[in-house]
Amino acid sequence: MKKGITAVFIILVIVLGYVAVHALTAPVKLSAAQLGNQLIHSNKKGIDCFACHTIGKKGGSVGPDLSKEGLAKHSIKWLEVQIATPAKNFKPGSTLKIDGKSYMAIMPDHKMLSKKELYELASYLESLK
Repeated sequence: MKKGITAVFIILVIVLGYVAVHALTAPVKLSAAQLGNQLIHSNKKGIDCFACHTIGKKGGSVGPDLSKEGLAKHSIKWLEVQIATPAKNFKPGSTLKIDGKSYMAIMPDHKMLSKKELYELASYLESLK
């Protein structure tokens, strides 16, 4: 009887060890917002948001601060369009007032981004609150 209990205990330890090792080494799936965060900080050609926009304490001041873009309650689709073809939302050269500051609508198109990249960037911006 004692040998049977010992064998069961050993098998249980092996199974639990196997599960634990696989749980610790399994790839972590990142959300679209997390992937967008990585992408915006990647320095990938064509993704130069920080040249004009501020997020947190990083970036420029030519465009609006995007640190709390999620509070604006724009849809992911609206943000995707704004990133890829901003002229569809704002006439180029027009003046916009955002949070009491005036900005000229001069954002370039980012049509070179894939649908996946647009979704990830839009998801990241939507998450900023």
